[in-house]
Amino acid sequence: MVRDNIMKQTDGLFHDIFKEIAQEYPELEANSQIIDIGAANLADRPQNFDVVVTLNLYGDIISDIVAQIAGSVGMAGSSNIGEIVSMFEAIHGSAPDIAGKNLANPSGLLNAAVMMLVHIGQPDIAAKINNAWLLAIEEGIHTGDIFKAGVSRIKVGTKEFADAVIGNLGHLPEKFKPVSFGKAKKIIIPEYKKIIQKKELVGVDIFLDWTGNDPNELGNKLKSPSNDLMLKIITNRGVKFIRTDNRKHF
Repeated sequence: MVRDNIMKQTDGLFHDIFKEIAQEYPELEANSQIIDIGAANLADRPQNFDVVVTLNLYGDIISDIVAQIAGSVGMAGSSNIGEIVSMFEAIHGSAPDIAGKNLANPSGLLNAAVMMLVHIGQPDIAAKINNAWLLAIEEGIHTGDIFKAGVSRIKVGTKEFADAVIGNLGHLPEKFKPVSFGKAKKIIIPEYKKIIQKKELVGVDIFLDWTGNDPNELGNKLKSPSNDLMLKIITNRGVKFIRTDNRKHF
């Protein structure tokens, strides 16, 4: 998801690299959407999405959207996988307004820890914790952000929810499908070797601070005395004046 119809240089470069990398994985279906309609589609039909590749700012926004669809921003964990160092955290911020009040949903950090355990080669322990968490959710033991009268059984704080998960260790959920990570392997970031493109100088761009109104006057001033350079186009913030040899017009 990008905004390269407007952000042509930054998002445009990201989109170009995305298409370049996608060609290396022909077995995967890859397509693109503009971020605004993409976010709307994600909120409306999340089941149509598997992996979303996007820039940091957009990813920060839509990660909160999908977490809220699942119940709360406090539910989701995240991973930042690097070549040497990896970091795992909840998707939300520090929430200083409720710090120390036993109100926060610890699910985000817990699920981030589950992702970390899988990454470092302990999938069985990760599954044990994840299933205990699912069972607590299934039993209706909910923090305030996901509590719903008629659905939830009891409203609890941070500590009480964590205690419920600990008490469920070794047990499996009945309504939710139990989690099994099998022989999950650590994510390895492959070395990226950029293809060197042949470059050829075909012209130059000149940026001017000009206060005149007649583009023909500017065009005449920019003509090369030696005729080594030929003026092709003048643009003014997207408004183009194109020279034609017949009309001598810009």
